[in-house]
Amino acid sequence: MPGWNQRLTKSLHQAKSQPESRYFQLATLTEDLVPANRTVVFRYLDETDHSLVVVSDTRSAKWSELALQPKASVCWYFSKSREQFRFVVHGEGYTRETAPQLIDKQWSKLSDAGRKQYFWGLPGSARQSNAPLRVTQDMSQAPPHFCVLKLIIKSVDYLSLQGNPQYREKHWLDEAGQWVSQPLVP
Repeated sequence: MPGWNQRLTKSLHQAKSQPESRYFQLATLTEDLVPANRTVVFRYLDETDHSLVVVSDTRSAKWSELALQPKASVCWYFSKSREQFRFVVHGEGYTRETAPQLIDKQWSKLSDAGRKQYFWGLPGSARQSNAPLRVTQDMSQAPPHFCVLKLIIKSVDYLSLQGNPQYREKHWLDEAGQWVSQPLVP
């Protein structure tokens, strides 16, 4: 297990009682090469390919942006342990057509409130009124636009803000596919 993975696992465990630790920032590039940053909900870390897994909508900007340019950045800060992880990732999207079991598994883990979001309409489109968004459809099955994004980690810049001096290290995959680590000046 790479050193960054051990640190991340420990940070997640220490922060499990803090709801904000389930969220991180994902930055992609728009078609016009403008950085687009948003907060996403962390679902799990896939140990087989070292990916951060999130769920999304194929009609969303992040889906199309990752399809155009799969290289993206993630920034995740844990306030309790005062640690920051910055990841360079390669985004891969999965739909019912490409990974039906993965889609069904992630859909089954969503709450009803989480599922409703996928039936409200096109993300980012104008609302007709301020009336509450209602869902009348059967939510037992994922709609065709529900997807899973795997953000495969290619490098990690870790910073611990505890102590003086602070501690920083970089992790990256070498040409043989092995993780290499280097302490850095914070």
